[in-house]
Amino acid sequence: MIRKLAVLAGLVLIFIPAAFSQIDRERLDDYTFQVAVFGPSDDLFIWWGHTALVIEDTQFNFLRSFDWGIFSYPSDNFLNDFINERVQYSFTFGFLNLNKFITEDRDITLYTLNLDRTAKEIILDYAENRVLPENRYYDYHQFLDNCATGVRDVIDLALRGQFKAAFEGIPGRLSFRQHARRFTWFRPFPDWFFDFLMGQNLDEQISSWDEMFLPVEIGRNIAGFTYVDDFGAEHNLVSSVHVFNASRDRPPVLHEPLKTWPLYLVVGLLAMMLLFALDARRIKNPRLHRVLWGTIQSLLGLLLGAAGFVLFFGYFIMSDDYIQQNFNLLYVNPLLLIMVPLGIISAANIGRILNPARILHIMWTYVFIAGSIAALLTLLPFFFQQNQSVYGLILPIAFVLSGIPQKIKEILS
Repeated sequence: MIRKLAVLAGLVLIFIPAAFSQIDRERLDDYTFQVAVFGPSDDLFIWWGHTALVIEDTQFNFLRSFDWGIFSYPSDNFLNDFINERVQYSFTFGFLNLNKFITEDRDITLYTLNLDRTAKEIILDYAENRVLPENRYYDYHQFLDNCATGVRDVIDLALRGQFKAAFEGIPGRLSFRQHARRFTWFRPFPDWFFDFLMGQNLDEQISSWDEMFLPVEIGRNIAGFTYVDDFGAEHNLVSSVHVFNASRDRPPVLHEPLKTWPLYLVVGLLAMMLLFALDARRIKNPRLHRVLWGTIQSLLGLLLGAAGFVLFFGYFIMSDDYIQQNFNLLYVNPLLLIMVPLGIISAANIGRILNPARILHIMWTYVFIAGSIAALLTLLPFFFQQNQSVYGLILPIAFVLSGIPQKIKEILS
């Protein structure tokens, strides 16, 4: 008897969710359409939050969601599949468990949409076609085609183009770069590194429509939006806003990014002064100076060369257009990795055929001059790139390690 009950329970678990996974068009009035905006999570790919279109069956108390940007990868190594562009992104439709997001200490805000029957049917027609195996997969783009833009576009579809028409011609308040950095301000190294990787095209003027690549911008813009129905009556798009959960321990999302370049410039200048102080002790303790000087340059070459390699790889190998048009590649590139062995040879004083210290001087001179030229070029509108934090940190260090200070001494003496 117990075995039969267990089999029956298993059949219920299989068939009941399948039945409730479909929307009954005859009961559209029982369905509430909502936009769920979720705050950031710990995983890198969710640092900027997530959004989904949620359908609540008020009669049976079920939540289902339309999700864009759900990804899968063929191997167990996401990074390897991402680099080789084998990650598949898809549109999905399934049950939604909000408790999962609560346990992750994430903000959850639900915006209930005030839609007529026609708008609901448009959304369902779109979803039923999009979820088909031949239609569900698409080319994901971090700024142009992600979870938020999917929700944005389907809202516009339901409103017959009124949503896009209202926001497409309005200049955005921030660029793609600035919006992205609103979420990384409390992580100094990733914040600087993402700033280093992002190219010139992410500093261009965008519209309020483009800004809705972020879930929080979706919520901000739909909250006060009004539309006109087929009979000419005006309605608020959002009938109610419910903060389902508020994060307790996560840093807040900034309204605009912090201006960090003065901080990195100060750090760069302090590092420059420390290196000058170390170089001044060359005569008193030449052996210690040689070891420290070579080791420092080897470590800097490793860090900057690795950063340059990532930028070079993204620029020439991967198809991510948001890394393109990046002036940082002119002076921070894989060529700097040669400083690693040169610094070690210089520190160990084992160079016999070549002069590692002289080559290091030449390389740092190249970094400083090329970086200075790139910085001056970005002052021109056509070459503008908002990467002052990169210049502020690297150029002072490159100056003191180059052969320029020694040349200045020789000229003045």
